[in-house]
Amino acid sequence: MLLGDLAKALDLELRGDANCTITRLAPIETAAADELAFVVGAKFRSALIHSAAGAVILPAALSTSAPRNCLISEDPYVSYARASWLLKPWAKPAPGVHASAIVHPTAKIAKTAHVGAGVVIGEQTIVGEEAVIEAHCVLGRRVSIGDQCQLFARVTVYDDVLLGECCRIQSGAVLGSEGFGYAWQRAAETPGWQQIQQTGGLRLGNAVHVGANTTIDCGAIDATVIGNGVILDNQIQIAHNVCIGDYTAIAGCTGIAGSTHIGSHCQIGGACNIVGHLRIADRVVINAASLVTRSIDQPGRYGSGMPLQPEREWRRSFVTLGRLDSLFKRVRRLERTLADD
Repeated sequence: MLLGDLAKALDLELRGDANCTITRLAPIETAAADELAFVVGAKFRSALIHSAAGAVILPAALSTSAPRNCLISEDPYVSYARASWLLKPWAKPAPGVHASAIVHPTAKIAKTAHVGAGVVIGEQTIVGEEAVIEAHCVLGRRVSIGDQCQLFARVTVYDDVLLGECCRIQSGAVLGSEGFGYAWQRAAETPGWQQIQQTGGLRLGNAVHVGANTTIDCGAIDATVIGNGVILDNQIQIAHNVCIGDYTAIAGCTGIAGSTHIGSHCQIGGACNIVGHLRIADRVVINAASLVTRSIDQPGRYGSGMPLQPEREWRRSFVTLGRLDSLFKRVRRLERTLADD
């Protein structure tokens, strides 16, 4: 792609040769003469000066340090994200239903949709315009897949799940599975766990992205709700009746227990654990590997746990933590003694 055409498509100012050919993206340190890189701030100035990239997306303040062509952007990372799709467009499969797909007679499949090999689609399910259902996906009953959604291979969607438009669901994801709801049965003759029927369904808004092997349970009575523009990484567990507000981002291996409400524009780091029935305000940032045991009612950054240390230092810190209770009691006794004096 010619750099001039790329600049027009991205609506960016070009400084340099419009006829330079760009074939792919690359890191600033290793980019070659036909590759496009990006930098976001002054800490990358040295790498920029020594880069062999054919062109670099950068803020205006760094343009004088660019060795050759550059594209001026107020937000280089967003421009890079858009460029990634221009330089490697998605090869959209042709419309139609594969001969091996099993589609219930009451299901409605848009003529512009693609349904791959081995797909199973249940009764009263709707697949919207230009949607893509890749091989071996299973859609239950009364499912609605919005226009321009893409389900990668082997996605499972249980009954009564509704997806908005332009959702992107990676392989192995399970949407609408039964929530972990049980009541302990005390009767002596038949003790054990009585399962609660989960009938609330699941609703995803528009432009929701769900990572590989992420699971989202349906609601017990009311629906589990995922708002517009939410992005979910791989291997996340979202329990029944959780509600997640618009444009929240959650990184991998996080677990969210039932009936927790998370606000909009939140960012939750990887491997966080959030207990049930909490409320988290809008615009909250939670550091990775945090344990959230109480509601958060104010925006801001929160964290828990102990950052990584060399093992010998960590052992000393751990021993010190174990002594805090006795140390506190000694201080209290000293305070009382001083007060008596």
